[in-house]
Amino acid sequence: MVFPRKAAVIAVWAGLTIFLCYNFFLHSSRGIIDSARLQFEASKTLSKLLPPKTQTLRPGEERFAYVQYATNEIYLCNALINFARLKECSTKHDLALIYPEKWDDEKVRKETRLYKLMRIIRAKYPGIKLYPSEVLWTPKGDSTWADSLTKLHAFALTEYSRVLVFDSDTLVLNNMDRYFLAPRAAVAVPRAYWMNEHGRNASFHDQVLGSHVMLVEPNTHQYQRVVEEARVSGDFDMEVVNHLFKDSAMILPHRGLALLTGEFRSKDHSKYLAGDEDDVWDAVAEAASASLVHFSDWPLPKPWIRHSDEQWNDALPTCPDDGDKRRNKSKRDCPDRTVWASFYEDHASYMAQVCVPIWPE
Repeated sequence: MVFPRKAAVIAVWAGLTIFLCYNFFLHSSRGIIDSARLQFEASKTLSKLLPPKTQTLRPGEERFAYVQYATNEIYLCNALINFARLKECSTKHDLALIYPEKWDDEKVRKETRLYKLMRIIRAKYPGIKLYPSEVLWTPKGDSTWADSLTKLHAFALTEYSRVLVFDSDTLVLNNMDRYFLAPRAAVAVPRAYWMNEHGRNASFHDQVLGSHVMLVEPNTHQYQRVVEEARVSGDFDMEVVNHLFKDSAMILPHRGLALLTGEFRSKDHSKYLAGDEDDVWDAVAEAASASLVHFSDWPLPKPWIRHSDEQWNDALPTCPDDGDKRRNKSKRDCPDRTVWASFYEDHASYMAQVCVPIWPE
């Protein structure tokens, strides 16, 4: 885990977030994503989609891939960061990116930033497998998650025997290749442990499946099922996964794979430690052993969105017995805060290393 100097990283973060967020709102959402949404609103469906073009997997062949999806410029940057982290963690498997097919429309989009950016990515990262697809969108609920259904295209990548698809508002911490060797299952997911109101005493039917990390065996029939469920219900991806797979999905351990940044701000870790009654929360040990961390500290914005000092200070994990001195507590005395802040610092550092050098003006 990288622990860069906070002051320097905050300065980098401020510049990067202003740069990326300004360009995203100015160029990206106005021209591409909104036009797709209007199309789906007019037809009152999520999409009429064709599976991404893939090669058929030969009998007995095993091929694995990590899948990221991006429906705007910010999440494209995050996807590239996670691909870079996977490479740093010495993954042996393919990297696949699902993105809006309109980003490749040369006749209409030749001069747009995203068209230029995809050309840069093709040249700089030839190892990333690209899958242009139609954006899946729902008009229900919070617009922040409206395009998250696009991840369901991962079910169509039938050139792979298994894919691990995870949201790009996460940060890869360690190698995850071992999950591809889990017992066979059409869908394997961790539980959304933070939604479990009964802790260790929860029954099976009280559990909610998570969808921000999914180990999937791509299959055309399953692909059609999930897209149809999304189209008919209009629900978000988590609801779709629970409707279809709650009684059949294999459960992956949430500990280490579904870690939230918000866990480091919690005073009660019983939900996260469920099943390990004798275990004690250790912030440093959990971060060191985790594969992924998911940025989830509402109302603090995601790390690529500019926040105020007040928002940051209000979100800081409390320290033991710090009282009114919480902001002056030594890092050595407050591992929750140290580890939590390091996730945001690391993300800012990777934005500077991975995204800024290739982003067009």
